[in-house]
Amino acid sequence: MKRTVLSIALAVASFAGAVQPLLAQERSQASVSASAAATLDPAQQVHEWVRLFRADDLAGLVQAVLPPEKLQEARLAYELGRLQPISEEDRAQFNAEFAKFSGPDAVDELMAKIEPELEKARPQVGGALMMGFGAMHMAVASPDSDLTDAQRAALESALPGIQEWATSHDFLSSESMREALTLLTDAVRQTGISDLDQARQLSFDDVLSRADVVLAAAKDALRIYGLDADAIADSLQVEMLERDGDTARVRASVVLFGAPIWSEHELVLQNGRWYGKKAASKWAFVSKAKSEG
Repeated sequence: MKRTVLSIALAVASFAGAVQPLLAQERSQASVSASAAATLDPAQQVHEWVRLFRADDLAGLVQAVLPPEKLQEARLAYELGRLQPISEEDRAQFNAEFAKFSGPDAVDELMAKIEPELEKARPQVGGALMMGFGAMHMAVASPDSDLTDAQRAALESALPGIQEWATSHDFLSSESMREALTLLTDAVRQTGISDLDQARQLSFDDVLSRADVVLAAAKDALRIYGLDADAIADSLQVEMLERDGDTARVRASVVLFGAPIWSEHELVLQNGRWYGKKAASKWAFVSKAKSEG
């Protein structure tokens, strides 16, 4: 439990580092001129990402995140999957799992499984939080911790807010859990998907469009536990530190638990869009491996 609490805290405090400012605005033109590309600002891409996220536009987000060729690969892989025959075993398994979140008694059935675990955890939560906070303070103070300087600074800045958030919300409340599950199961039903055969009739883009309602419900569920994903997205800012042609170094910052958290990223400009250098290198490696295979 101690390790789990610390891991969650570090993940939250390092959110800005996890959110790569790779997201670009979709353009109607097939290509972008060199003069237009030279004026692109990574912050514009982040603002477009925030707009799409705030609008619960999952399809738009996927199109913004992935390079056009990778999006096409995803569509092709999905379409090839749709051509595969459905066995009775696959059909029964999918329908049974999907019914857990779409059936008329889904919330009651899920709560029947979750409630015993909540009851088991309640007597331990106080001690677990104390150990977790202690571990976080030690990680910040100890020079021997595995944290980088940026992670240490991020955790130290966010720690007071994390403690206030963790101690002011009852994460093991049955009422809160039921409310969150009700939001999510209602959203699953609103997709209109009820079984595997019906799902197979939907295109890649249809599936993403129908999932918009699930994204919106997930954000509403997080608010029950004191996390406003839209507000976090609104606080996301990108500052250009330096640029050399098609490469750049930027600082991304976001406000978490009332504290500004920042991290630096190396970007590359490809076909008029900025991408994280590591992600772009990985995509290039995968494409090369496929072509050689």
